[in-house]
Amino acid sequence: MEHKTLRLGETLCEAGLIDHSQLLQALEDQKNNPCKLGELLVKNGWINHQQLTETLAKIFQIPFVRLSETVFDEQVIGLIPYEILQTYKVIPIAIEDNHLMLATNNPLDVSALQDIQYKSGYLINPVMAGLQEIDEHLQEYADSLHNVQSIKTGNSQSAPSSSVVQWVDSTIRRAIKERASDIHFEPQRDKMRVRFRIDGILYERASMEKELERNVISRIKIIGNMDVAENRRPQDGRMSFSTGKAEYDIRISTLPNILGENLVLRILNKHYMQRSFSELGMEGYEISIMNRLLKKPYGLILATGPTGAGKTTTLYSALNQLNQTSRNIISVEDPVEYELKGINQTPINKSIGYTFANSVRHILRHDPDIIMIGEIRDVETAEIAIRAALTGHLVLSTIHANTASGAITRLLEMGIEPFLVSYALNGALAQRLVRQICPNCHEEHIPQEEALESITRLVPHNNGEEITIAKAVGCEQCAHTGYKGRIGLFEILEMTEPIRMMVLKQADERGIMTEAMKHGMATLKMSGFQKVLKKVTTIEEVMGMIY
Repeated sequence: MEHKTLRLGETLCEAGLIDHSQLLQALEDQKNNPCKLGELLVKNGWINHQQLTETLAKIFQIPFVRLSETVFDEQVIGLIPYEILQTYKVIPIAIEDNHLMLATNNPLDVSALQDIQYKSGYLINPVMAGLQEIDEHLQEYADSLHNVQSIKTGNSQSAPSSSVVQWVDSTIRRAIKERASDIHFEPQRDKMRVRFRIDGILYERASMEKELERNVISRIKIIGNMDVAENRRPQDGRMSFSTGKAEYDIRISTLPNILGENLVLRILNKHYMQRSFSELGMEGYEISIMNRLLKKPYGLILATGPTGAGKTTTLYSALNQLNQTSRNIISVEDPVEYELKGINQTPINKSIGYTFANSVRHILRHDPDIIMIGEIRDVETAEIAIRAALTGHLVLSTIHANTASGAITRLLEMGIEPFLVSYALNGALAQRLVRQICPNCHEEHIPQEEALESITRLVPHNNGEEITIAKAVGCEQCAHTGYKGRIGLFEILEMTEPIRMMVLKQADERGIMTEAMKHGMATLKMSGFQKVLKKVTTIEEVMGMIY
């Protein structure tokens, strides 16, 4: 133990986390305090718990894991009695090749590892984790164990309501932990299937007996302030959910089908709305263009792309940047996804005739400086948005098109006069979302000749240097997908005098794009290839999203 203490101190000094005088001071304090060296260093504020745990993992030569970012295998639930896990302060993570991955903060406790190996029947593969994280996840493990036992033994008549409540809560908590954007509760003939949408892809994560389906649906409707008795018509609801220090808005939608009711919970992370353009994935030159567009006192800015491409997130980030007490910002949305502090937000209500067009007419009487319209869906909304832009308001909105130049031709196809489009529109951006390569497990390789030719034709590169790109592999941290998180690809068109003249002549989409590229616009494909060269994503992701 004395040898380990000396190695800990030396390793921390070598890493530059503490200096030699701090180590000597801690060793001196240890003579009068039966505390571990690491605990003393943390207590004095010289290192934090994570730095201590990571350093110990290096000394013990075992992997370090962050449990908050780890996906737990359902097979481990109930494998070892909870009381034993609590006693030894360990938590099982997954089973692979007859080995049980076990998170511990004390890998020197051989008797604990042997006891768990005997009770589980698996060889133990220890990994290092922080003690505080282990305590937090032991409570989640206990909740999951209780829910599994309740659901396995319960039925719709006798199962205690508390078990359903806990199962729903733990499912939502798990989805948040796995970075899911949506939870799908789907009735099947013999069960209810639960799927999570993670980085744009659906993965099956759980199921429950058909007998409990009604209880689960009722619970979700209750927390979403919906009509529990109504199951013939679609309903919408929303709720708030807190986990740790983070707070989430959850939008709930029901849809009747022949086997019951489908439910989709959209998880809205408030933190996403505070992200900068750089965090969204824009490059430096793209940020400069956006900043120029947003500094203009009036005019129209359009975001375009398919559903789920992140258009609203980009507009919210723009509004956060524009948000000042000297400005009156009003948004009209369908529905309001995130509450933005300091911004007046109104939802449309088609059942009473409160449409986008009607709402903007009323908004103009409320002395706005900046207006955000959730979507331009028809000619009436397009006309009033352009009128507002021409009368001294900065207007931001979305429109369905595939490219930035396509946003212009879409307005013309709606019947908007070319001279109105040319003078009202400041710029347009198209965007897509691609999955980011997992930084923990990716591998580098030389692209195939065809892909290499496509990249080098569109993206400047250093001649003579060998080009390598990243390939997805898969590991524990990314749930063996090879990807972790998503990032935006952007195509930003700024209205210039030559483009205005082309719009007046009703030029086609390709012609406008060609002219914009002459003035430095990077297309979506170019933006994607830049991120491939930076090893942010893979060429497969870009090709699959752009084509």
